[in-house]
Amino acid sequence: MSPTSFTAMPATLPAGGGEVTLAWAVTGATSVSIDNGVGAVTGTSAKATIKATTIFTLSAKNDKGTTTKSAVVTVAASSKAPVILSFAAT
Repeated sequence: MSPTSFTAMPATLPAGGGEVTLAWAVTGATSVSIDNGVGAVTGTSAKATIKATTIFTLSAKNDKGTTTKSAVVTVAASSKAPVILSFAAT
């Protein structure tokens, strides 16, 4: 049993986050799940919405054990930093 691939697209999102598509290929598993709110999955892809950088871990299980594979989605930092419009020293 082995997850042969696990990807997240896009791998980078703008500030505020958004939707990602998680895609995988697994052989020999009796159940497959993804953490961070996705849960048990079937087929070869699922969607998730995130607001911050997230590491998704896919777990493939059968009677011999569990194998995992991870994918990272990076969310850019907010551009809402304070702006100093003027400064005076006396």
